[in-house]
Amino acid sequence: HHAASRSGYGLAGVSVLDEMGRFTNDVHLHPSAHMDYLMCYYRRENRFPNRVFGNVAQDIGDKKGSSLDAFAYLYLPPDAGAEGFQLFPARDDDLAELARRYESVSGGLMLEALDLGSVVERDAGLSAEYARQGFRRERQVFCLKREGKLMAVLLLTISDLGLNLSNLTNCMHAIVLEPALLFPKMLFSALHALRAHYGADEPPILVFPEDYLERYSVPYEKKYILWVLDTSHSDAYFESVRKTFKRSCREEDDEPPTST
Repeated sequence: HHAASRSGYGLAGVSVLDEMGRFTNDVHLHPSAHMDYLMCYYRRENRFPNRVFGNVAQDIGDKKGSSLDAFAYLYLPPDAGAEGFQLFPARDDDLAELARRYESVSGGLMLEALDLGSVVERDAGLSAEYARQGFRRERQVFCLKREGKLMAVLLLTISDLGLNLSNLTNCMHAIVLEPALLFPKMLFSALHALRAHYGADEPPILVFPEDYLERYSVPYEKKYILWVLDTSHSDAYFESVRKTFKRSCREEDDEPPTST
């Protein structure tokens, strides 16, 4: 999470990026680390992450090495009381269908990074480990269906305030598979049905694909880009970052002097 005062240390983002890179380089090859992917969310308007992570994806040039996926971000509107949908815990065949549809739309690493490849029991064990340390971290995956047809996959991520960065680790992801058939009021009613998992919290919603809400003229607050790196491409990542800062230095050198 990059946040630094303009009046403070001007290279805070670069320092954080450097330390993160060093840590990843030192740790990811150890099997016990299970560090298969790196991921972060950022906004296109934020020049530093957009330049660094956007350039990594562009320089690698392989969506299975590094990918970018965009989400619309909003808070849950009032329940429109839509009916005719069913909610079920997701099964492997639901996630297999999700994978097929995502591959045709994006072809990136989002599903792998969000661990949506299959329904497994390791989430329960990980949540229990967090609980033993005094934290809450839970994850649940549901499928939204209408007349038996899979409309969307809904991922609930629930965490304590201390583990929550910009509400992106305490939120709902809605991955829509049938944008032309699933009307937003039905999606929002389904999400309202799952709100109780968050208690008094008001979790934000991240909706994929990013243009789904625009299709129905539904307003939203902003967009987030999910950047993912397969750590087996770490050498290409470091090379891209070096190239990015060299380009930045050249651009600054090429700027004409300003009069005072």
